[in-house]
Amino acid sequence: MKRLKLGLLLAAAVIPVLLLSSCKDLGEITSPEADYNSSQYLLIDYFDTQNAVEDATMDADMSINHTMLSYNFVNATDFTPGKGMLRGMTVSWLAKYDWNKHLGGIFKRLKLTDDQKSEVDVLVKTYHEAMKPLVKEFAEANKTIIESANAKRKELAEKVKAGTLTKEEAAEEIKKLNQRVRNAIETNPATVEVKRKMCAVRKTLLDGVRNILDSDQKIKWDLAISKMKSPC
Repeated sequence: MKRLKLGLLLAAAVIPVLLLSSCKDLGEITSPEADYNSSQYLLIDYFDTQNAVEDATMDADMSINHTMLSYNFVNATDFTPGKGMLRGMTVSWLAKYDWNKHLGGIFKRLKLTDDQKSEVDVLVKTYHEAMKPLVKEFAEANKTIIESANAKRKELAEKVKAGTLTKEEAAEEIKKLNQRVRNAIETNPATVEVKRKMCAVRKTLLDGVRNILDSDQKIKWDLAISKMKSPC
């Protein structure tokens, strides 16, 4: 009987410790740092807008990927490579994303304080609010160029249907068309202006983050930023 009581007492002492340890582990999983995989920490720039322009094919018009145009990718909870919204994605601006620009990975290494995390979240939110209308401005600036390209694509498709052009010949013409359109978009004065605005917003974010870091964090931050390809 005494052994039974002793066993119960030991169990009563050990179980709370185990539960506390378990809760601690769960707390680490759901800590603020776990959210750094969020799409909110994606640094989107002009390169990504370019990559979101999807080429015309024999069966589809040239367009701007809807996830970029609607900016709804920021609603995804996990943008870890190969996971979440990116799983199985092979042809998209997301597949071309430069993962050096995922700020979440950098923030993890910086070991931000709670105050810094709060300031970073404000800066990131402000950044996306500024970028979203610029993506739409990019689309509107090049709407006529893309519509003209799609009209040409339809002409080529009709010639294939009529038998006056082979599929191989049409495919080659569409390939040339896509390149001409991309060149036209790149040199469009309205595009140049949107790019300037995007670069300004990008600089505001990066400078804003750097300003809240201590000297040691700035060294790590500068190194990480130097690895990013910049369109600016």
